[in-house]
Amino acid sequence: MTEHQQTSQQDRVRRVRRRPSTSAQLLRLLKLSAHLVSILDPHEMIAALIPSLVAAMPSVQAGMLWLDQQRRLSPRALFGLPLTPAALQNLSACQLRPGEGLAGRALLTGEPQLVETVDGYRATAALMSSTNEIAFQQLHDQLPTQLTVAILPLRVGGETIGVLELISLDSRELNPSWPPLARRDLPMLQAFADLTAQAITNAQLHLAAQRSATRLKAFDAVVTAISTATDLNDLVQSVLSVVIDLIPGASGALLLLEPLYDQLTLAAHRNLPLGAPELLATLPVSRSPCAEVVHYGQPVQRPLLEERGEGLFITTGLTHATYMPLLAGGTVAGVLALYGQSDLTLHADRDLLMPICNQVGFAIANVRLYADTTSERRKLNTVVTSIAEGVLLCDAHGRLTLANEAALRLLRLESLPFEQPLGEMSDFYRMRDLEGGPLSLEQLPFTRALTGELFQDYRLIVRGASGDETVMSFSGAPAHADDGTIEGAVVVFRDITASQKLERAKDEFLAVAAHELRSPLAAVRSYADLLLRREQQRDESDPRDLQGLTILTQQVSHMLRMVDNLLDLSRLDAGQLDLQMQRVNLVSLVHQVLDQQRPAAGSRTLTLDSAEERLIVTCDPLRIRQVLTNLISNAIKYTAPESSITVRLHCSTEAPSETHPSTHPVVVISVHDEGAGIPPAQQARLFQRYYRARVRRAEGLGLGLYLSRQFVQMHGGTIWVESVEGVGSTFAFSLPLEDEGSYDTG
Repeated sequence: MTEHQQTSQQDRVRRVRRRPSTSAQLLRLLKLSAHLVSILDPHEMIAALIPSLVAAMPSVQAGMLWLDQQRRLSPRALFGLPLTPAALQNLSACQLRPGEGLAGRALLTGEPQLVETVDGYRATAALMSSTNEIAFQQLHDQLPTQLTVAILPLRVGGETIGVLELISLDSRELNPSWPPLARRDLPMLQAFADLTAQAITNAQLHLAAQRSATRLKAFDAVVTAISTATDLNDLVQSVLSVVIDLIPGASGALLLLEPLYDQLTLAAHRNLPLGAPELLATLPVSRSPCAEVVHYGQPVQRPLLEERGEGLFITTGLTHATYMPLLAGGTVAGVLALYGQSDLTLHADRDLLMPICNQVGFAIANVRLYADTTSERRKLNTVVTSIAEGVLLCDAHGRLTLANEAALRLLRLESLPFEQPLGEMSDFYRMRDLEGGPLSLEQLPFTRALTGELFQDYRLIVRGASGDETVMSFSGAPAHADDGTIEGAVVVFRDITASQKLERAKDEFLAVAAHELRSPLAAVRSYADLLLRREQQRDESDPRDLQGLTILTQQVSHMLRMVDNLLDLSRLDAGQLDLQMQRVNLVSLVHQVLDQQRPAAGSRTLTLDSAEERLIVTCDPLRIRQVLTNLISNAIKYTAPESSITVRLHCSTEAPSETHPSTHPVVVISVHDEGAGIPPAQQARLFQRYYRARVRRAEGLGLGLYLSRQFVQMHGGTIWVESVEGVGSTFAFSLPLEDEGSYDTG
């Protein structure tokens, strides 16, 4: 035996003699496990694990702890590896998939392994992904070539939460008195690994429980600060104090976003360096260090940067910043800015702060909304109070919600019954129609507005407590929500008793004047007609005299029609106009009216378009003739010479138009002209009393269409207009038919 062989054998004998018993080694690991279990901070436990193992097991000189994060192993602790700082940094950035490298295989199989290799990590580097290959190549290059590695899965029940790699470096070079890890050590080490896995899990659960308790405590403190705050300034000051107390050594500020000016304003600050409050007082969002937080609504944690305007904080020794958005739904209401040292990102837990910031964001938005609502309510109250007319507002159920002083004065009430049901209103306000009759629920102003109707000058009688009567003019409209539903109504009213009396006196005067004028005008027209016929019969008639007499006859007839309209109006108002109903051939009646209007039509063409030669209706022929005369004369008046005017008759069992439904057979009489048309704004008022369209040649009193509507409605029909500017107009009215036998084509 050579001397070298004798020395090697002596070393092996010495190592075997000095190896402690398995029970002694197990006792050390159990003591270490008990110590690890007593550590409740998982970060502290992970940091102490491998150094403690190296101290307890001379066979181990280095190690790596990998923990599973979403099926990727990340190195959480590295100890004893003789690597350069660059190699350590590359190794710390590795992410191993299941099956990748020694640790990845242990994660996949869940079984311990012992690897004895003279090539170190060369074989494992060849199986790595490109992102991890460099780090493991550096492991091979910088670690001893002879290694023994124990790969221990960290198992909790049936789940593997990570992998522990224990490394015996070349024992002859580093620790000749102690043998490397052996396969017989695996059961003992795996038992320790399982205890360690349970200790890590318990510590993580303890930390999660602590964080939950801290979160609940912080929530309670924030909710208390929000609920006890008297205004926005008090709110932000209290909330910032709560947040700063949660983060050791931090300073901070709360910045509110002003969307109108696109800037952040300092609302509260605590522990900021000298000069920082002035720096943060007003910041345009685009030039603020937290612009991305405002734009994207996501938190940012980063080192302080001179180019982002944070140089003042850097000069005072601060290194890091955390910016958290204060969100109200998806809207940024402000930013929480925190400043501190490098451990700020550890203490400023996003999971803890984000719910708090969301709560604060909603609180800020609510305070602002309340302030804006209060301001708008004050403005509305000032406007409503200053209105001379009475103003009443109700909710969707008709209950009164707002009234001004003018409403109390006009209704002669000391107070208004808020929340009063609709059904009680007519009796409470003593409302009656102009004839003195009681109002139904559907006739109440609020009811009309709540059904979606927009109305004006709805006249009612309001009887006072002393029995005196006042005529009120009501106007109303529905109040629509954003989705189009009716959420209330507003009614405005004024006292028109005096003007009503003036109108009645005016109507009475016009009725008397019309009555007194009709007899002499009738005599003048008769004599003018006689002179015109004599002039027409003369053999040598003078064309100028003939034209003058024609004009005289037309003008007298026009004056007589105006007088007749005034008389009809007075009869309608007095309720003394009765219809003389009889069966009439409507086709013949239209022919007669057209023949009477042809002299006035001049070069205009008057045409009747009717599929029936006989069309029998029951009507007052005088009033229907008056309606036709009004419509045709208006068409003549407002159309140019050489144009065409067409009167159409047709029967229908359907609605005559989309806006004028009918449930029984009707005959529709329409007068179409080729005039300039009527603007939409004027169409809605054409059938009002005394209204005349705003055209240069407007003549008359504005009663023709009003009386036409009254006469048609008294017959049970409807009248309407359809007009397009620049194209022409069509005035039409419908009359009910008794049955289909009322007309034929024979």
